[in-house]
Amino acid sequence: MKRMLIIHPHWPPSNTVGVHRVRLIANELYKNDWHATVLTIDEKDYEEDLSYETLKLVDSEVEVIKVRASPVRRILGKRLIGDIGLRGFRALRYRAKSILAKTSYDFIWFSLPSWYTPLMGYGLNRKFNVPFGIDYRDPWVYGLADHQRGFNRATFTVMMARMLEPIALRNASLVSGVSDGYLKGLTARNPKLDTSALLTFQMGFRKSDHFNEVPDFQPPFQRGKRTYVYAGAYSPNWAPLFAIWLQALAQLNNNSSLPNIEFLFIGTGNPELPGIQEQADQLGLNQLVREIPHRIPYLEVQQILRESDGAMVIGSIEPHYSASKLFQCLITAPRVFGFFHRDSEGSDILNQCRATDFFIPYHADLAEGELMAALSTKIASFIDPTHEWTANLKPLEEHSTENNARKFLRAVERVID
Repeated sequence: MKRMLIIHPHWPPSNTVGVHRVRLIANELYKNDWHATVLTIDEKDYEEDLSYETLKLVDSEVEVIKVRASPVRRILGKRLIGDIGLRGFRALRYRAKSILAKTSYDFIWFSLPSWYTPLMGYGLNRKFNVPFGIDYRDPWVYGLADHQRGFNRATFTVMMARMLEPIALRNASLVSGVSDGYLKGLTARNPKLDTSALLTFQMGFRKSDHFNEVPDFQPPFQRGKRTYVYAGAYSPNWAPLFAIWLQALAQLNNNSSLPNIEFLFIGTGNPELPGIQEQADQLGLNQLVREIPHRIPYLEVQQILRESDGAMVIGSIEPHYSASKLFQCLITAPRVFGFFHRDSEGSDILNQCRATDFFIPYHADLAEGELMAALSTKIASFIDPTHEWTANLKPLEEHSTENNARKFLRAVERVID
């Protein structure tokens, strides 16, 4: 049986989004004749709230080794060094060396973010002659939104990313990502990168993950209201579509009464951006829109989606948007509303599933007024319980975790051979 060392600072009970991509792949290794060792940070050093229920989603065959990270460093009350990958870098590298010195491994795998852990890949490869791969869940180097430009933390972060990315990629045998767009940007920035070592596979899903009941949990719905849910992040590249969607809802609300309806946004807090609730209140939507800005545990989100009247996937203005949350929404929710780039993989998935009744494809060439009119019409259809909606989920099997893991391991084994 081959052995893979997965170095990733977050692991259940962490409630971060990225932990699930790593967990899903690690769970599949044993049945594909690989032993998975996950080297991670002890949850005592996480800053976010924990979700202990997610521990039941980890297969027993996965070996987990934890190390402690340095505490968060602050100056004048402000976080100076807080990233868990940076605080835990030395401990992770020290333990990785100890593991590799004692046991023979065939491959080392890093998944981004955190951005710092793959910087140890080159040294581990040189010392132990073990090939390594880097996986992109998000682009390391990205364009700044207008409000982020200037001499500030965001600009410094991108400058550091441009410096560190080529260092991390030295000697990498495999580079994967959730989107072709991420990898195109990567190869443009790093022209010496071997394009034969590139691989794309989606976030994927394990169907059983989405049907675990959380004891004594009640979804935060208002009694007597039909509730439509957006559960996920809210970032600068997504903010323009959220703003247009809210304006379209206000237009619909002005033209027709929308009684006993609520649109619930969960996990959308972002200190860099105007809040969803703030924007909704300014548009007179305080009776229709409610925001729970903080993240809530993963399994609770799945239960909320199952018991909702529908799920919304509002995405990025970028064509490489991967719409990873689309999988869980299609599997769990009774209907799905989509608003993201027409050239994204999410658009392809909705078309393959014949689930486009409530989908508005975005493109920069479309006038805002035209988009708002189309959105208002689609929202009205979406909240109409007499409008039947079904999705053919068979095409999703291509993106199941089982298929993703086989695709990933075929690429890994080519590297090893």
